[in-house]
Amino acid sequence: MDQDQQSQLERLRIVLEVARRNGNQLFIDNIEKEISALESGACSPIVEEYLTDEERRG
Repeated sequence: MDQDQQSQLERLRIVLEVARRNGNQLFIDNIEKEISALESGACSPIVEEYLTDEERRG
């Protein structure tokens, strides 16, 4: 995992804690999916679902 991915993972874990405190289950589920994907080296489920190929390439 490179430094950018590690930073993203750390930020997601902070956001997950906030979502848990606020009881937002949908947000919790989505963040957990993002964390799992990042940890396994897979593409972001949110990016895969909501962005076109062109948007993903930047």
